[in-house]
Amino acid sequence: MLIRLAVVAAFVAAQNQAAPAFDVASITVSPPTLVCELDMNQLKGELRRLSWSPDGRNLHLQTADGTVKHDYIVTVLDGVISQAFGEPEWAAEYWAMKVDLAAPGVPSLRIDVQQNNRRTRPTPFTSNAAGGAYTPDTKNPVDAIESEVTLRLFGEELGNWINDIPLAGETYGWGPAGSATIAFVGRGGRLTLMDQQRRRRVIATAKGTAWPAWSNDGARLAYLQQTGKKKYRLMTAAVGRATI
Repeated sequence: MLIRLAVVAAFVAAQNQAAPAFDVASITVSPPTLVCELDMNQLKGELRRLSWSPDGRNLHLQTADGTVKHDYIVTVLDGVISQAFGEPEWAAEYWAMKVDLAAPGVPSLRIDVQQNNRRTRPTPFTSNAAGGAYTPDTKNPVDAIESEVTLRLFGEELGNWINDIPLAGETYGWGPAGSATIAFVGRGGRLTLMDQQRRRRVIATAKGTAWPAWSNDGARLAYLQQTGKKKYRLMTAAVGRATI
C-alpha cells in the first residue's frame, strides 16, 4: 500500500510540475485549422469563457444570456458541440488560471490594471425647427463621467474598455504554469505571444481574434474569430516551442 501511494504521489507531482520558461522568439505556430462554426443565435447569449480540458481533447464554451449561463463541450477532433449541465470542474480551474492577473507559477509576472475616471463635456444638440436638423448647442455643455480600464504587461496593452464592463479572458490568456508567457489580442486583432523577456511574436495567420486560450501542455492555441454579427469560427493552431 505504501509503495502504491508513493507511485500515485510521484504521478501527481509530475503532473503539477511547472513547465520551463518559453522563448516566444523560437516558437513556431502552424496555420490555424477550423474546429467548428459557432452561431450565437443557436447557442444563445454572449460569449463568456473558452477553456481547455487537461487532456487537450475538448474545449469548454460558456455563454451568458442575461443572468442565465449556457455551457457547451466542443470535441476538438471532430468539432461536435454538446450541451453540458453546468461548468465542468476542470473548466473552472483552467479559467481561474487563464484570467489571473499573475502568471501561473510565476507570481512576480503580473498584469497592471489602470483605471481612469475623467469628466468630459460633450456638446449637446438642439433641434432646428425649420430644417429638422440638429445643431450643436455650445452655450449649454453637459458634464459626463467617462470610465476607462486598461490592462498592460511590460507596457503592452492587453485590453481596453471605455464605459463598459471588462470581460476577463476576452483579450488575453496565460500560457502553461511556469512558462511565463501570455497570448493576447494585439493590434489589428492579431494573436500575439509575449514572454517574460519581453520578446513578442505576432501570429500573422491569426486575424480578428478574441478569447485566446493556450492548452495546458503548451502544444496548442485556441481562439475565436468573428465572421458575422453573431457568428464565430473556433480555431486552433499547433505550437512548436523552445525552452530557455
